[in-house]
Amino acid sequence: MKIYKIIVIFLLLSGCIPIMINENNYRGLPKEAFKYIKSFTPELVNKEVNNTDSLFLYEINTKDIKLVTQKEKFTWIHLWRPFCHAEICQNVDYFGNLAENYHYSGLKLLLISETYDFGDISNVIKNSRYNHPVFVLQDNFYGHKILRNRHRLMEELNPELLGTTKTGYDDYFFKDTILIKAGGEIDKSFLDSLMSIYQK
Repeated sequence: MKIYKIIVIFLLLSGCIPIMINENNYRGLPKEAFKYIKSFTPELVNKEVNNTDSLFLYEINTKDIKLVTQKEKFTWIHLWRPFCHAEICQNVDYFGNLAENYHYSGLKLLLISETYDFGDISNVIKNSRYNHPVFVLQDNFYGHKILRNRHRLMEELNPELLGTTKTGYDDYFFKDTILIKAGGEIDKSFLDSLMSIYQK
């Protein structure tokens, strides 16, 4: 029990758990913020945006994701925690650069925030060169609870993953509509290996 408390305190202090525990912050948004929340459209997947001038959040759900996988050769979903201060959370250029390097191989990246917190999102995105749309798990589809939303997303993307984790994964990688990787880090060596198999 002592170890559990120490871990929770560490995560709180490190910023890897939002102060509103397990909340996506949708209910705390000021009214003026809603004009920066837009609906998903399929064209967004291939669109470059200027996040420095105007940062929008595009709501996305499992139906939208499945639509993308039906149209694209490779789809990489990264569930992003903008409130987390770890390097993997703060360095969104890592994801953007990989997506751009493999763009001509048919790779599409969906960077999906788990919260609607414009403050945290803006701090990270505007200090980066990330020029892809920023998506957010749609509150009206999933609800307010981060952990439940992650689990539901995992269940809807591939029910066979249930039982492998209680909270869901950060990364999902599809070849067409088939999920070929869930969990673990997706990096250049993984993508090189994948492309060498499927680009023959």
